Amino acid sequence: MATIKIISGANAGETYSLSDRETMLGRHPDCQVVLKDSTVSRRHARFVKQGDHYVIDDVGSQHGTRLNGEIIRSPERLCDNDEVQISQVRVIFSVDSNEGGGKTDRPSTIITSVDVLGAVGITDDSQTAPKWRALLDITRSLGVSLDLKTILPNVLENIFQILPEASRGCIMVSERPGEDPIPYAVKNPGSKANAPPPISRTITNTVLSQCKAVLSTDAGDDERFQASDSVLDLKMRSVLCAPLVGAANEAFGMIHLDAQDPAHQFNSEDLDILVNIANLVGQAVDHARLHETQLQFDRRERDMETARAVQQHFLPEDHPNIEGYQISDYYNPADAVGGDYFGYTDLPDGQLAIAVGDVAGHGVPAALLMARLCSETRYCLVTDIIPSDAVQSLNQQLTKQTFSFFITFALCVLDPLRHELTVVNAGHMPPLIRRAKTGKVEEIAPEISSPPLGIDAGISYQQATIALEPGDVVVMYTDGISECPSPSGQQYGIERIRRSLATAKTAREATGKLLQDVNEFTMGMPQEDDTCLVAFSRNAE
Repeated sequence: MATIKIISGANAGETYSLSDRETMLGRHPDCQVVLKDSTVSRRHARFVKQGDHYVIDDVGSQHGTRLNGEIIRSPERLCDNDEVQISQVRVIFSVDSNEGGGKTDRPSTIITSVDVLGAVGITDDSQTAPKWRALLDITRSLGVSLDLKTILPNVLENIFQILPEASRGCIMVSERPGEDPIPYAVKNPGSKANAPPPISRTITNTVLSQCKAVLSTDAGDDERFQASDSVLDLKMRSVLCAPLVGAANEAFGMIHLDAQDPAHQFNSEDLDILVNIANLVGQAVDHARLHETQLQFDRRERDMETARAVQQHFLPEDHPNIEGYQISDYYNPADAVGGDYFGYTDLPDGQLAIAVGDVAGHGVPAALLMARLCSETRYCLVTDIIPSDAVQSLNQQLTKQTFSFFITFALCVLDPLRHELTVVNAGHMPPLIRRAKTGKVEEIAPEISSPPLGIDAGISYQQATIALEPGDVVVMYTDGISECPSPSGQQYGIERIRRSLATAKTAREATGKLLQDVNEFTMGMPQEDDTCLVAFSRNAE
């Protein structure tokens, strides 16, 4: 059976078995393999079985098809591990031992194997000195670039200068742990498409699974190679193969060479040389990957710093000063940026709108929606006088553009002249109020809670108004507080919030007591969700 594995683009990771006749690839839904890439033609290329082998054929695509990096003009025969590029989409062709292709299960005689994790001896004589000088050149070349597709072909060219017996060769590297290695550099003069040479599975398994380099001869008369145009060249072939090993002492690739001239075969000294080259290349590849990982991390950090700065622009720099009232707030995202929201909006007649919201999820996507929530909230509050109408308008705007996201949202409109508080709730935890006269902590109007924002544009929201007495304290919060876990996995819960607020006589006391109790409950564990808390209180007489 022959298969293809897509290793780049929107379909990356998908594997398909090829038809015994023809398998078409393209964007059209009728194709056997539908590629989700705008640069791919509707019918781009096809894999066709001809006898006991497969060919790749471009069917007049706009951006072309490449085989092992070379554009194809006519159907080209495929070998195992060939890389086919459909416009920008990379595909690896694989074939089992009963199909025509490269990698086989043919018998291989391993003359010498070397454990590359141990010391490798170096023969010091006048005949090998030029080879070691060339090895030094390879060492220097590895420091020129960190681009594997640049340095590995150069390394392979240098290897052929060091080991002139080599007829063909390739350097293969796994792109991800556990995946089969794919060719990054190929030198195969006898192949029109510069395909990797046939590779014995016996050798491959020894090299990759045991981290051993091998010197081997292959049986060129194996019947599975009778259909190959180069079968005569396989007679008495000498093979060198060495693993590429990283810091974890695990093989992630290999260098493979073969010599087809019976008069010029590899020897044990050549094996030692290739092992040392492979060790250098393995370290270089490891370093290049670590460098790329660090670059990606640095880019992410820069992106997060930018997102953090943008988010801080939308959040209040300070709480407003309202005569006769005290306001306190706290905000801490679980990531560099978060999806929790709070804000203050000045309204006519001296009223103040205080909003708290929680976007489903956290991180950058939630933060982006939070920024949108902030701007839309301000707009709706200044254009709709009635708080419930403002929330209804806000829901209609967000439903158009939030896709699968939803937002829980609570709005409190404070009238400091009448000492009244109007509340609208869209699926959020009801605000809590500690009554100064009784010391009781109660939910404010839990009966008016409606579905979250962003789910249904037709939802109508209700509002409730209560009086604020001297010393009353109101607290709004997100589930980053109520659902924060202890080391044993127990949630903090609403009852603990009530107990923490029971003795709080001002807004600042409320935030201080609650945050201290949460920290003691979690024992300083890293928070799992964004945390937001807003408290305001009427001054006692």
